Amino acid sequence: MTLPPNPTAPHDAEERRHSEALLQLCKRLERAWTLSDVLDAVKPMGESVFDYRHVWLALIDESSGMLDFLTHTTSGEEGALSRQLQTMKIPVKGDALLEEIMQATHVVVVEDARTDPRTNKAVVAVLHNRTIVNVPLIMADQRMGALGMGTYGDEEGVRPPKPWQIALMQATAGHLAVALDRVRFMTARHEAEEALLQQKERLQVTLHSISDAVVTTDATGLVQYLNPAAQTLTGWSLSAACGRRHQDVLGLAPEPGTQVAPDLVGRALAQGSTQLHSKLRSTPLAGAPLLMDLSASPLLRPGGDADGVVLVFRDVTEASRLSREMEFQALHDTLTSLGNRRAFEHLLAQAFAATREASDRHCVCYLDLDNFKVINDTCGHAAGDELLRQVARLFLAHLQPQDLLCRLGGDEFGILLWQQDLQQTLKVAERMQQELAAFRFGWRDHVFSVSVSIGAVVLDAATESVGALLQAADSACYVAKDRGRNRIHVYAENDPALAQRYGVMEWVSRIEHALQHDRFELFGQPITRLGTRQGNPPHGLHCEILLRMRTADGQRVSPGEFMPAVERYHLAARVDRWVIKKALAWMAEHQERVELCCINLSGQSVGDAAFLSQVLQAMDQTPVRCDRLCFEITETAAMGDLAAANRFIHALRARGCQFALDDFGSGLSSYAYLRELAVDMLKIDGQFVKNMADDPVSFAMVKSIHEIGCLMGKKTVAEFAESQAVVDLLTGLGVHFAQGYALGRPAPLDELLLQTVVH
Repeated sequence: MTLPPNPTAPHDAEERRHSEALLQLCKRLERAWTLSDVLDAVKPMGESVFDYRHVWLALIDESSGMLDFLTHTTSGEEGALSRQLQTMKIPVKGDALLEEIMQATHVVVVEDARTDPRTNKAVVAVLHNRTIVNVPLIMADQRMGALGMGTYGDEEGVRPPKPWQIALMQATAGHLAVALDRVRFMTARHEAEEALLQQKERLQVTLHSISDAVVTTDATGLVQYLNPAAQTLTGWSLSAACGRRHQDVLGLAPEPGTQVAPDLVGRALAQGSTQLHSKLRSTPLAGAPLLMDLSASPLLRPGGDADGVVLVFRDVTEASRLSREMEFQALHDTLTSLGNRRAFEHLLAQAFAATREASDRHCVCYLDLDNFKVINDTCGHAAGDELLRQVARLFLAHLQPQDLLCRLGGDEFGILLWQQDLQQTLKVAERMQQELAAFRFGWRDHVFSVSVSIGAVVLDAATESVGALLQAADSACYVAKDRGRNRIHVYAENDPALAQRYGVMEWVSRIEHALQHDRFELFGQPITRLGTRQGNPPHGLHCEILLRMRTADGQRVSPGEFMPAVERYHLAARVDRWVIKKALAWMAEHQERVELCCINLSGQSVGDAAFLSQVLQAMDQTPVRCDRLCFEITETAAMGDLAAANRFIHALRARGCQFALDDFGSGLSSYAYLRELAVDMLKIDGQFVKNMADDPVSFAMVKSIHEIGCLMGKKTVAEFAESQAVVDLLTGLGVHFAQGYALGRPAPLDELLLQTVVH
């Protein structure tokens, strides 16, 4: 995805000049061994790029709670500067500006120190400060202090930084923090020279002790060194491998279509950067073939030329096998080896998408075995499992290669009949019923007859969504069972039997009444920080906003009862508008005690341009901080109309709102769509979270989703954290947030806010 040009960025020539200045800063910082050196290194950057002659460091002394301000005084001619490091200590506590600087993660700008209410006017009167810019210095979550720049006196006047300068200042501060960390380290060690002399020896010890295999080669690809791990993995000793081609030592297999093993060294040298290779096939000197992940990095001399390459690799044979097994298990039913519900929904989504652009027509059947529980209860689960396997084979015999049969759970199956009309589908369903009726299942001394109820629905351009399609098929199957079992029922839009089954029309009336008379109520469930962050003082309430309906007799109704009717009869946008209006009003009243509120949106709302306009208008009319508002959308809602979803997301992100991708991992396309959606958080599907303490696959899925989220710079939230064991596992994985009964149950928003204040 190509980002639009930044209208505030400097021209290309200036960018190159600033990049060169940043590069030169890095080079000067490499030679900085004292605080004075660090100041000398950064001052040219302040003068030539930021146009600030005055540069200082403010370093925190945690033991005293003071800030040490370090600057230079200059005497003599410009050509012969004599510098003396000046220090000044100022207590942080009680100084509003310093307290803000020490808590900020962004650049803190004081346009005019004389008038800004945060400044210490007594200090300003002495120092004659005007514009003050402080950039936080943070290294590995450790706050060191700040890099300061600014103007003094009336001659220099007020000169706040431009946006591109602020971005460049932050980059400068990052390099500066690294240099300061090195200075502190070297000062504490008191043996810098000895440490440098022993660097080679320490490197050798490291290479011998690390678990990854390491091989170094010269520029021609001949091996110069192997660490013990590499010797074990390849089967070559150091003496035998030195001077041989790296392809031979690694046992690399020829590339597809060639008889030649890949030249990993040549590629790394040609590109001049680290090259990553995954799942390379290798045959060690002694042992079975294996797969390895390998990185090849040029060894650069100070002049920039490479005189060799370091190869770091590891055996991923077993990890690859487990990954394939996990992928299979994620998409298949372990009992029948058919696709599972997730695979079925994924392929239905593909078929649904195809009907949006063409006149394709498919049919979906929902099958439920009749009296399956009788066999289970009579003969045990082993008999039930064997019956399911035999029935699955029977059903498969009636399908074409392009058709799909999946086990959806229990004794329920789903069938997608590809490009078949309703008449063809009914013939297939009838043949299945007839053959199953003639089938007899024997288990030990028992013989059972088996039948199946089938619900059928057409998938074409008129189909609203995959969710509606499955609900329709399930509803039709229920009617078939309700009318005597061993029947086929075809879904129709206004089928009275279906309406009676779910009482949908009654719920529509209740929903309309609730919208008109404010019979909905806002609840919330807390979202809790995990890990070391739990020790941080809370910034306010962080929760997901939930919805309840109050009936005429005062009973609360959960959304599971009325939301199907909301979605089915296109009331979602109206309900979502009600929720947003009430939530914004409540947040505006309590926003000083609210950290973040998350609101679920339906796919219908996300794809509705009018709904977006109404949300923006509600924000304009309500004095609420948009950065404390997060909208949750499901990947199913997003993939229904990706372009509309992105328009919706970008419009609200421009206001400062955040976005979370809800139920992430529930669909096969999760990772593919993640790159296309500008979301801030991933909410890990609760079906994995709640079982992760007992199911290794669920644990691996949670771990994978969290790691991918971290790589993409997104926070992760685990849903359905229902036990302390699950919370402990999530904390160990580093998941950022969790919600569930183990951490807090849903409650009215005011009660939830009160609980947060009390705690």
